[in-house]
Amino acid sequence: MSFESPLEAPSETPLHALSLAQASALIRQGQITPVQLVQAYSDRIEALDAQTHAFVTPTLASAMQAAHQATREIREGHYKGPLHGIPIAHKDVFLTQGERTTAHSRHLQDWLPPISSTLVTGLAQLGAISLGKTACHEFAFGSPAPDDPFPPARNPWNLAHMPGSSSSGSGAAVAAALCLAATGTDTGGSIRHPAAACGVVGMKPTRHAYPMSGVLALAPTLDVAGFITRTALDQALIWDAWHGTDVSATCLADTKSSVLKGLRMGVPAGLWQDPENDQATHDPQIRACFEMALDKLQGAGAQLVSVNLPPRQQVVHAANTLIGYEAFQQLQHIWRDQPAHLGQGLRQKLASASTLSLNDYQAARVQANVWQAQVSAVLAGQVDVLMWPGRESLPETLQALMDQPTAQRSACNRLFSLTGHPALTCPMGVSTQGLPMALQMGSGLNSERHLLQVAHAFEALIAWQWPSLLA
Repeated sequence: MSFESPLEAPSETPLHALSLAQASALIRQGQITPVQLVQAYSDRIEALDAQTHAFVTPTLASAMQAAHQATREIREGHYKGPLHGIPIAHKDVFLTQGERTTAHSRHLQDWLPPISSTLVTGLAQLGAISLGKTACHEFAFGSPAPDDPFPPARNPWNLAHMPGSSSSGSGAAVAAALCLAATGTDTGGSIRHPAAACGVVGMKPTRHAYPMSGVLALAPTLDVAGFITRTALDQALIWDAWHGTDVSATCLADTKSSVLKGLRMGVPAGLWQDPENDQATHDPQIRACFEMALDKLQGAGAQLVSVNLPPRQQVVHAANTLIGYEAFQQLQHIWRDQPAHLGQGLRQKLASASTLSLNDYQAARVQANVWQAQVSAVLAGQVDVLMWPGRESLPETLQALMDQPTAQRSACNRLFSLTGHPALTCPMGVSTQGLPMALQMGSGLNSERHLLQVAHAFEALIAWQWPSLLA
């Protein structure tokens, strides 16, 4: 839903329909309390999560205790900042002390970690309130299968469809308004992919922008922690709370979208055609929506620049090699010694990864370093941001995902996974099938401020209306 100001909402707006920025402002002003907000989300989880399966382990009782504590603290003048009293959720690869962390796997289905991850602990210290742990693909690498111990998350736009991978439950939870934000991890697109599939905002920041300590590793040289939110401004508020910056204020001050005037947008040459088989690479609706988005951005003063980027299939191959090789190092002992503890989708992927050699891995690492330098040069000299669709196709059905667990998906996310540059996906339209379509943008290393400004201005430009799903 769209309001005149991103910090204001009509008085009749249900609490679950507020953005994080709006809820934070109302808490700060004393118009709502964390108890009211957590109660609204608890009610919604209890009513709707049987449809979405976004949560593996809801922690609603402890969330309400934290909400009462936050309400007292704020009432007594101990306001901690924009995340104080905000209900969030955590992907189930983030360790949570004394609360089950499963990685959506039978192998860990009853594990209670002795510690919490640094990000989980830090967010709690900032006043954020955890509603629980969200579903994911097994160990952030597998794929949903009938023999999984927990049901897979479903897309709130259409429950027959998949909500992306592997931070699937986080994407579904935010889209279904079961929380205001959720943590995720992105190794090959696993924050941006579910955000794109679910019509919300996901940002993979520059590596190490958020700590990965206490997060179950998949491919340690590529793993990045981040968030899924409803809006770019919500992302900016979380960024500010963690880093002590003022990105959200910069976004709000740009009322005339001046950040778009003169913006050099790089679009990959040959984006729409695969040179290896001369076939179209994108759904026609996504291509049309993307071109319309570019037209609107040019109308606001941005400039379109065609740029040469590394070949798509080579990027996919290198990324899959790095992810597969490193993932196998993490999980091979379970695959060999306790294969029944793993779902069939993950077993298939690990079987394929077991054939990768150290030479394969080292060659892919060298190539990734070359591409990082190439992309950095493009962003330093030719353009300010790179733009392409957030997904090549509409979210497929969950059954199609189960039928082909190892099929290539979301190849467009792989390049910045390899190079480490920040990238963000945000909604750009809705298909005739009622499924969201997304824009992806990337920028220079450590340039999250500018990336968030551009994303916020784009949302205002297209007047994106966040729908109330599963109301």
